[in-house]
Amino acid sequence: MGLSEDVDLLRFEQQARDVEAAPGPGPATPGEWIRQNLFSGPVNALLTLASGTFVLFVAYQILSFVFVSAEWEVVQVGMRGYMIGGFPVDEAWRVWASAYLVIVLAGLSYGVSARRLRPSAGQAAVGAVVVAVAGTIVFFTAQTVLVRALTAGVAPAVLAGALVGRLFGRKILRPLIVAWVLVFPAIMIVVRGFDGVPPSEWEGLFFNIVAATVGIVASFPLGLLLALGRRSELPAVRVVSVGLIELFRGVPLVAWLIFSKFVVDLVLPPQMVIPDIVKAFVAMTLFSAAYVGEIVRGGLQGVPAGQYEAARALGLSTTRMMALIVLPQALRSTIPAMISHFISLFKDTSLFVAIEVTDLLAAARRSASSLQYFGRDMETLLFAGLIFWAVAFSMSRWSQRLEVRLGVGRR
Repeated sequence: MGLSEDVDLLRFEQQARDVEAAPGPGPATPGEWIRQNLFSGPVNALLTLASGTFVLFVAYQILSFVFVSAEWEVVQVGMRGYMIGGFPVDEAWRVWASAYLVIVLAGLSYGVSARRLRPSAGQAAVGAVVVAVAGTIVFFTAQTVLVRALTAGVAPAVLAGALVGRLFGRKILRPLIVAWVLVFPAIMIVVRGFDGVPPSEWEGLFFNIVAATVGIVASFPLGLLLALGRRSELPAVRVVSVGLIELFRGVPLVAWLIFSKFVVDLVLPPQMVIPDIVKAFVAMTLFSAAYVGEIVRGGLQGVPAGQYEAARALGLSTTRMMALIVLPQALRSTIPAMISHFISLFKDTSLFVAIEVTDLLAAARRSASSLQYFGRDMETLLFAGLIFWAVAFSMSRWSQRLEVRLGVGRR
């Protein structure tokens, strides 16, 4: 009897292994996928037809405007204003030098971090489309051969940096991190040093990028301090941190910018003169730091209490526990919210128009207000919106890659 039961058990285990080893259904053909997902029933088919008709109508209207009715001459004529605004033409080399410095570092970083340099078929197709579109825009909008050549050199610079980064690999990781830390001060030296250009003449997309960089770089460490201060056991530190967060988070950014320009001078000594741009940067930094502090606080609350107990059991001090155990886990979980805030901060740099700064959006509006191109706001605003979207989308894609590498939401 026992032998029969053993035989039945072995037969059952063999059948279970056969079921597990049996191949699953193959991938559905395009026709099967469409039938199962888009036309699986009358209601689903009706929704598919209605939404498809709407998408085709919108696509037709957009393509008709872009390729038929739009007059892109206003964009071509105002391209310099979109990029650097009133930045002196003779000093434009400073902007190009700064741009190429960042481009080369980006290529090196990609070469060091990428698992492989050979792109997949989908990535190659997307890259080819992006290069083709960017090349077409540059060819029709660049007014000089030099600008076309410098713009065309962006792709080779990125590729060269990626190849060098791939060649040396992790050997240059530490110098590369140091270079990224020093890149913004180096750009400020290039732009401002050696009888450079004052901040009052920074305009166009260049101003948007500089303002967003200042806000991100300065507000991140300050936000960390506010988040830690809000959780401090010292009442004075906790009250000050909570007060700063609630004060700057509760008032719109545009109000703080106006306050920095028109009110701060009234409370400063007469002999203390601070440029309006610097005061606005400080206001934006404090505003962003309040949001960063709240984001990090949420990440700190998500760290299990057992992590704190384990760190204390190892004899770690509070500082080392926060730096080595708690903050890495908290910051990893806050990457999506943090990047979303930084994208919003980049777009909010267009609010500097309230203190008479000509950013990319203001330059687009101004170029369409001339008598020659009056009423061509759609073209200029569409072009400005495309640039804002491209930068925001790039930041979003980088965030997604970082989340995958760090295993956010998976472990």
